[in-house]
Amino acid sequence: MRDVLVITGPCGAGKSSVGFECLELLDAGGVGAAMIDAELAYFHPKPDDDPQGTRVAEQALAAVAPIYAAAGIERLLLPRVIERPRHLEPYNLETSARECCTYKLEVSKETIAERLSAREVGSALGWHLRRADEIRSNALSHALFDLTVDGEQSVREVAVEVLRRAGWLETIAGRPPT
Repeated sequence: MRDVLVITGPCGAGKSSVGFECLELLDAGGVGAAMIDAELAYFHPKPDDDPQGTRVAEQALAAVAPIYAAAGIERLLLPRVIERPRHLEPYNLETSARECCTYKLEVSKETIAERLSAREVGSALGWHLRRADEIRSNALSHALFDLTVDGEQSVREVAVEVLRRAGWLETIAGRPPT
């Protein structure tokens, strides 16, 4: 059994950056954790009935989660787009989570455009901007998130807030790094 913390938001919200920062904070505090970034699993062609590759990413998570469990890793960080209720199902089933919390990074459309413009080039920029709007619209149609975090803060501040609200900083001896 393990705890799972899903960090979500549209493209450019900072999911991966916050996930890496959380992992660093936990490591500095001597807390074992793994980050599985499903958003970095790019492949083509995607199945016609799975245009974003969601199902394949979920199957990959199901395959690697037991490896981390066997290594004694009890905390999983999962930066991932969640835009429909079915996207949350695998986290309780395939990872045998004792606790799963979903944290949405709330970031303005302007900040997302700025961040995406700094990292994407060519046709990828237009695709990511359109996809960010689509994700935001789809997610608004459902009650999917346990908590919302201000993603406009620094990556460190967001990571500390996410870990604090999840109760994971309580396991770190002393005061969390800031």
